[in-house]
Amino acid sequence: MFKTLRDLWRRLTTKSTAIPMNSTIGPTLANNLPLVSSHIDNSASLIFMDTETTGLNQNGTDEVLEIAIVSDDGRTLLNTLVRPLKNSVWSQAQAIHGISPKDVENAPTWDSLLPKVAEICAGKTIVVYNAPFDTSFFPGGFFTSVVCAMRRYTEVCPDGTMWTKLSDAATASGYAPTGNYHRALSDALACRHIWKFGIPALEKNYPPIINSRIAAKIIAETGEHIPLVFNNVFAEQLRFVTANDRCKFWTKDDRQEINIYRPGTLGGKGKIAYLTKAENPELARQLAAGFEIDLLLRERDGDTLRFEVVTKPNRKTPTVMTLPATTKTYSEIDNDIYQCFIAHRSGMSNVIGSWEDFQTVENEMALICKEKGGRYYKSKAKGAKFAIIFSPYAQTANDVLRLQQEGYKVTSFDRAVAFFQLQSMWDCQQYVDHVKSLNSNINTFG
Repeated sequence: MFKTLRDLWRRLTTKSTAIPMNSTIGPTLANNLPLVSSHIDNSASLIFMDTETTGLNQNGTDEVLEIAIVSDDGRTLLNTLVRPLKNSVWSQAQAIHGISPKDVENAPTWDSLLPKVAEICAGKTIVVYNAPFDTSFFPGGFFTSVVCAMRRYTEVCPDGTMWTKLSDAATASGYAPTGNYHRALSDALACRHIWKFGIPALEKNYPPIINSRIAAKIIAETGEHIPLVFNNVFAEQLRFVTANDRCKFWTKDDRQEINIYRPGTLGGKGKIAYLTKAENPELARQLAAGFEIDLLLRERDGDTLRFEVVTKPNRKTPTVMTLPATTKTYSEIDNDIYQCFIAHRSGMSNVIGSWEDFQTVENEMALICKEKGGRYYKSKAKGAKFAIIFSPYAQTANDVLRLQQEGYKVTSFDRAVAFFQLQSMWDCQQYVDHVKSLNSNINTFG
């Protein structure tokens, strides 16, 4: 039968693919079909299709129970139930679409309908919501051109996920259904509305960015405006940032990169850019100090977005108070060092070492503290007497003042390493040179 269909299909269409004919093509293969895309030629003639089935076709044994095709102007070209030949019950699928075995007793079979479907689809671009699934029930290479409306909706919707339900996308597109969802005709009409009205509206609200550029400056404590250096910008997510949106910075102590996410997507797919701590030492220093930093969009000029860096102390970050000038130097190391913790555990780079080396030094410090009757704390603690600043970006007067204000004696990581006689485990001179290259204010420390 399929050989006959292939002959018919070749007569009715002008293009073919190299995919072998296969009546049980599954979702995995369908997802890789080159003809399934999210873009079309503007001159292409469109029709919209949906199917209801006995199941998810994960093993290729499920069958079509209903198919509907509508034209670009909304006319119904095909709407029919289908009688399956292999499946007699489908209780899980029936609970969703409501099509029972009795409903399809006198319906035409799939094989008998395929020539009609081929005739309707000849020379057309078929738009389907979740096209890889629906096309998995057709012989391989059956369609000339298939477009996935779900994939396209995901690309242009700021809140879209890869599996946005058709009903949710249709509702967001302003569609008022005339029938129940999960029936072929109703879903085909909903798909048409999403494609013709919902997606164009999103494209208008969030126009694509071709040659993306971000401009932003951070204000140092000295009042200097320092441009941020971005390593990469992700235009597909940047398009969704609108005026006055506050984008969030995110990093971790053991990472050199700083990621920026659009609102509501922190840790998700909404990354708009990333930069490095090494190229943005002032930003890295402020993040390490616990400041909350947002990137606020002030202006968009074509593909150029100008941001303002908004910085405020975290609620956990103490307010710096004026202290005597003598507190601006590191504390003299004494036996209190044996009750210590390492503050600002961030800013690692290949220039100064590795986290593996750091952990080796930290473990040795803990053993020495215990031998001396003291205790090494993994983080800030009331029982600690000394704070050892690690981050090269936090070796400033203000960072020292904050810790001293909390009642700790303060020293730097390299000085503590020297006191504990662990220089063989850490290159202190390389560390100091890097600190000085980042912040000239370090020279004020005694």
